[in-house]
Amino acid sequence: MNDRGLREIRVPQLGEGLREARVVELLREPGSTLRRGDALYVIETDKTTVELEVPFDGMLVEWRVAAGDVVAIDTTIAMITPAAGETGVGVASTLTERLIPPRTRHYAQERGIDAALLASITSSSHKLLPQDIDAYLAREAPFVPAAIGYREQKVVGGHRALIFRLRRSATLVIPGTMAVAVPWNLLTSPQATNQGPKATPFQVFGHAVAQVAQRHPQFRSVMLGDDRIREYDHVNVGIAMARPNDELVIAVIRAAERMTLQDFVRACNAQMRSAIREGDQAAEDTQILLSHLGEFGIPDAVPTLVAPASSVLFLGTPAPGEANARIVLTFDHRLINGAAAGRFLSELAASVARK
Repeated sequence: MNDRGLREIRVPQLGEGLREARVVELLREPGSTLRRGDALYVIETDKTTVELEVPFDGMLVEWRVAAGDVVAIDTTIAMITPAAGETGVGVASTLTERLIPPRTRHYAQERGIDAALLASITSSSHKLLPQDIDAYLAREAPFVPAAIGYREQKVVGGHRALIFRLRRSATLVIPGTMAVAVPWNLLTSPQATNQGPKATPFQVFGHAVAQVAQRHPQFRSVMLGDDRIREYDHVNVGIAMARPNDELVIAVIRAAERMTLQDFVRACNAQMRSAIREGDQAAEDTQILLSHLGEFGIPDAVPTLVAPASSVLFLGTPAPGEANARIVLTFDHRLINGAAAGRFLSELAASVARK
């Protein structure tokens, strides 16, 4: 317990060899009264997703992390005032408490410093200030050794979260891949674009994916570990895109199967603008990811599946002189077998032909 009577809640060691975890969801608001056993937060490791409980009665004072952060095991995640008579047994409390004002947290976030890294930055007093952030960045800034000729910098923020999820996917997912060709002119036909906002070929493709996925339960499901499947009622489509700094983010269209093409185009445009402005929207219930590199004219690629999504589809741009575009599907073989993937792709190609 520190000199303000607060107890730290730290990320526990949930498996041999685990070094870090991703914060999925914070379940309570600061100021909430807590009872021993209440669900407090959800974290994701390389192997599983776990809901963790409060170990004693008290009141939540503050969160030290945000949803989406990747943090080291034993990182302080929250501060709690124990109820009278509670000792906070089992909660590590050896770190010296230090005030990090909201403006400092915001200042650090704007500069790509996540909560775990923020806690390790030294300060000249009991309060961490923006000038301490500047001093840290000056010390840690990339440099070019004269005799070596390279730069190094820390991986922080959204890119670190992406690396975590890619590594988790490589551990869990058993990928399968197959492809189908569709006439490009079917994605640019007047029937698809003659009402409402103009649809791009990629948006026509995305709308068709959502419609077909609704009829294929595996494609609106996700794996929970290796022994449970969660099937959702609706199809949530994630669109992979790059922000100006080349950070990969996902824009999510929820319940996409219920939308007309025009509604899908409006939602797609709005969510993509929001993702560029505010960051990643991917969630645990995003079942299908879509990718397209139209501005670069890439005709073919094998997309990487990022769990918990169960599939990802890449739409290629026809090479000069070619009439067909390739649709490449990568799927989680634990959930979707080859025959089911083949039926899905075949129906998707037929759906595009009917657009």
